[in-house]
Amino acid sequence: MNPTPVPFSALFTRQNGSTLREKVCAMLREAMASATLPAGTRLPSSRLLASDLSLSRVTVEAAYSQLESEGYLSRKSGRGTFVAISPSVSQNRHRPASAAPQLSARGGQMVAGGGCNDPLFPHAFAAGSPDLRAFPQPLWRRLTQQRLRSDSTSLMQYGDPLGLPDLRQAVAHYLAQSRGVRCSADQVMILTSSQQALQM
Repeated sequence: MNPTPVPFSALFTRQNGSTLREKVCAMLREAMASATLPAGTRLPSSRLLASDLSLSRVTVEAAYSQLESEGYLSRKSGRGTFVAISPSVSQNRHRPASAAPQLSARGGQMVAGGGCNDPLFPHAFAAGSPDLRAFPQPLWRRLTQQRLRSDSTSLMQYGDPLGLPDLRQAVAHYLAQSRGVRCSADQVMILTSSQQALQM
């Protein structure tokens, strides 16, 4: 289809958006939702639309690229940019779902179990599931109680964000002895989990 005469400048001036790119995207979405730009319509080139709206071509190119990634537009090399969806589809994109999504059997099990279930018995080589039977719980309990009796107030407050200085010193000493790594306690950071380390 040939470019349809559309009052882009009038549509553009009434759009809200924090950036010019967002205003261009909102303008084109509105034109598609109202069937002003039906599916298959060829849009003006980014250079022409930028000239009509007194914008830079880079801004219009960014808007076209975003709408293409969202499925609104189809860009064909040497032919132009085309509307890829019908008004009913574009309206449904902003309409909240009326029915809850249907989950698979596995998805239902994950929701019912809160997404994480510890195995009743440890499996060999299972990541994140150590054999807790080997953990020295009586010793851990005794040392924890001893530490709470001697310094319970400071343990309930915020500590050093890099970790307990004594623990960092012990880790640096261990690394020097067992791994030959030369480092100081200031170069050691204690994290709460491997997941926190990966996120950082």
